[in-house]
Amino acid sequence: MILVSVMLAIYLGWPLAFGGKQRGLETPAEARSVAAAPVSTKAVKPASRAAVSTPASARPESCYKRYQREVKQCSGETTGAACKLGAADHWDMCEATGFWPE
Repeated sequence: MILVSVMLAIYLGWPLAFGGKQRGLETPAEARSVAAAPVSTKAVKPASRAAVSTPASARPESCYKRYQREVKQCSGETTGAACKLGAADHWDMCEATGFWPE
């Protein structure tokens, strides 16, 4: 037990004593080194109001609503249970990341 405590102390204390890289908290995009897409400063005017199909105030579908829609598509006893479990996993990932996994 003493050996494990000493090893843990060395493992945690080494970067502090010898200047290890300070990572801190990273967002998923920073962890993957993803660069943000450049934003265009050019204003684009639509040809007409009929050409714009989605209103500016349209909100994306919530994770729970998507989960309900996916569960309604599940059928059968054995495959339905697996489908519902998969939909529950996707719902959990959507709640964590904000995007429904494909």
